[in-house]
Amino acid sequence: MLAQANAFRIPLPDQSVKPMDLAYIAGLVDGEAYIGIKKDGSLTNGRLARGYHERIQIRMVDEEAIRFISETLGGNYYKEKPHATGGRPLYCYQANDLKAAEILNALQPYLKVKRRVAVRVLQLRLRKENPHKTAYRRNIKTRWGYEVPAIRHRLSEEELRLREQLYIECKAINSGRI
Repeated sequence: MLAQANAFRIPLPDQSVKPMDLAYIAGLVDGEAYIGIKKDGSLTNGRLARGYHERIQIRMVDEEAIRFISETLGGNYYKEKPHATGGRPLYCYQANDLKAAEILNALQPYLKVKRRVAVRVLQLRLRKENPHKTAYRRNIKTRWGYEVPAIRHRLSEEELRLREQLYIECKAINSGRI
């Protein structure tokens, strides 16, 4: 399933971004970027709460290119220490969650190398926009200390399985296994 071309609003601070600039950025993304899904987890009420986050990250020694990406797509970048002795510092642009999905949606028509992983990341965004949840009952304390029954919602096991599958597919694509 390919993500819809206009599924998200275009993130660009200036709506008049030239297609040539998007194509240039897509070339940088194809060659230098990491696109994927970041998974985290925390224990909430005795249950592991998994989070899946869209991510795009571009690291380069050329600050001018990273600054151009930041100015064109919005957002910030930062400087990292050199990773090798005597190496040059890296400049890193990163976007997560909805911002990353908006950027990938704008770049998708121009991506060649990273298109397959970008599609999976956009599929995650579509799942997050319309998640499948299940209801459950639990007692909660009111501000006066009384316990009252309440209905809460959480992601269904099927929804979590589908998000995990997208995460695994992104990892496999990025490692060259598929």
